[in-house]
Amino acid sequence: MKYDFDHPVSRAGTYSMKYEDPGYFLKRAPGIRLDDNTIRLHLADMDFPCAPAITKAMHRVADFGTFGYTTADAAPEYRESIISWYQRHFHIRLEPDWILHCNGALDGIAQVVRAFSAPGDDIILCHPVYSNFTEVITRLGRKVTGCRLLCPSVGDYQMDWEKFRQVCSMPENKVFILCSPANPVGRVWTRAELARMAEICRENSVVLVSDEIHSDIVRKGVRHWPVIEAAEDLSNIILVSGANKSFNLMGLHCAYCVIPDPELRSRFEKDFDAGMPSPFAIAAMVAAYKEGEEWLNQLNEYIDGSLTAAVERIREKLPKAGVYVPQGTYILWVDFSGYGFTPEKLLRLVNLEANVAVQNGLAHDPEQGGQYLRLCLTSPKNLVLTAIERIAAVFDISGAQNLRR
Repeated sequence: MKYDFDHPVSRAGTYSMKYEDPGYFLKRAPGIRLDDNTIRLHLADMDFPCAPAITKAMHRVADFGTFGYTTADAAPEYRESIISWYQRHFHIRLEPDWILHCNGALDGIAQVVRAFSAPGDDIILCHPVYSNFTEVITRLGRKVTGCRLLCPSVGDYQMDWEKFRQVCSMPENKVFILCSPANPVGRVWTRAELARMAEICRENSVVLVSDEIHSDIVRKGVRHWPVIEAAEDLSNIILVSGANKSFNLMGLHCAYCVIPDPELRSRFEKDFDAGMPSPFAIAAMVAAYKEGEEWLNQLNEYIDGSLTAAVERIREKLPKAGVYVPQGTYILWVDFSGYGFTPEKLLRLVNLEANVAVQNGLAHDPEQGGQYLRLCLTSPKNLVLTAIERIAAVFDISGAQNLRR
């Protein structure tokens, strides 16, 4: 490989949330163990060196020597780079006026909720699903209507079409937030599935917003379909994406919304303050989309290998766990119900005793996620495998103690 993903960059002194702000996580998970020896698999934040083209672009911006107000509209190459990326990767043509800057995918999601629903309305989510969607919905005074994904076998997540049609037909349900690829389960939706979702939403006057921030992180041979390519009628469709996850630029706020329908776009833009991107954000996204393709291809190859190796190691060392290689994302959604631990004991064993930071499955699935953990494989493979060995060791000790009782 041309790029080195086996040796992590030091995050010391980089203002890193993941490594230098334990208070952020303690507010959300009191008692979480985060020390110098913690292996941190709890955050979708990569510990790999950035694509060199991005670093070079950032140095160029630093050399400007002036950092006044900046806008995406002041940089024609900003939208040009997005349009070119979608042409090369997804074989679709975007128009410049469809693209609206936003600081992060959740900012775009929040604006959809504000623009197309009122306090007290319901928003549709398909659990298990990214926990921050629920936080956005409740913070804005809306409620969640759940439409649980079916899972007839390990990792085989499917839409419950009967239930989905039912919840879309309920007049209080105004918006459907889709995660595509699905976080945390890693499902990449087919074109036919996306078209069917869009059609059901349109028939029931539900706005479909598709969070596609993980769209560039998929397994070899798997194709991601942007919802605006799959749907026949785009009058109720909004796509949210960006370079944030693909190139690990979350600190630069490189996200955007794509809204082809002019009326929908006008309603979205009303009272929307996108915030101004910094000159570093503009340069970084342009460099990523114009010069970062080779780096991203090798990243995907490395993540494919890490996921495969991690799943094999879990099956070897933790044979009662339900695990699979996801179609997309760099996330493992692991079912530990075979061990019979309570959710509290499961977290205590993994975080406090094995000293591996993970996300509680209940955050993403409040009803049935207690026996699940979300592991972000965003660190070098050897560190991920060490984390699995640590977890297996404490499970073995716990099992031996139970047998002696």
